Amino acid sequence: MRKRITKNNKNSQPNSRTAISESSRVPVENNDLKRERHFKLRAECLDDVLLLIYRMPTNMWEMKILQVGQLPDVVFEFKTTLTLDEILAVLNRQVDSHVMMETLRPFDEYTGERCFIQNNHNVR
Repeated sequence: MRKRITKNNKNSQPNSRTAISESSRVPVENNDLKRERHFKLRAECLDDVLLLIYRMPTNMWEMKILQVGQLPDVVFEFKTTLTLDEILAVLNRQVDSHVMMETLRPFDEYTGERCFIQNNHNVR
């Protein structure tokens, strides 16, 4: 155990009044675990996004859904504390979510292009 020593005597010897134990400090929350993340993905239709929103845990906010031209495709942007892998796990349990899984990226890396993920065509 490390101790911090204050100088209040000539010899700077630790005593019960001057030594503060590291273990006596108040624990601090790990903010990295609760860090806000911004994601974007493309879906084949609005219903796919609505189903994802329904299946996601409650820690999703600032959602934006935009239609892509004349197609039924939509772009979905959202913020969450979930990681990419946690979102992919939710999508993996959703039927016909392969386009969302293959386009899901952090917001600043989003291109809309599909990146093939083997065995993610979970059509039932």
